[in-house]
Amino acid sequence: MTLDDISVQQLRVNALEKLDNAVCTALTNIEADEARKCLHEALADCAATDTTVPPQVLACVEAADEHLGFGERMESRTLLTAAHRMLAKLPRLGVPRPSVPGDVMLSR
Repeated sequence: MTLDDISVQQLRVNALEKLDNAVCTALTNIEADEARKCLHEALADCAATDTTVPPQVLACVEAADEHLGFGERMESRTLLTAAHRMLAKLPRLGVPRPSVPGDVMLSR
């Protein structure tokens, strides 16, 4: 695996994390237009990085966006909650996080 492969893989992981963050943001009591904007930006990032969004998640997010457009907050919250739970179960196969002091033991 080359550095470019690792970078692309990390970009895709980041795009999915941004989508999950957008879903969580949309679940808060922000304005419907702002929630829709967050969701659109996150989906655009997924498309730009060729990130595969599971079809069920994509369907929930798109349907929630449509409900937000009609002012149907409860319906959109149900769909966004389902999307968040599905995203939380996805394996995060990204680049390992930087090490922190004490996580590596050197032999003496």
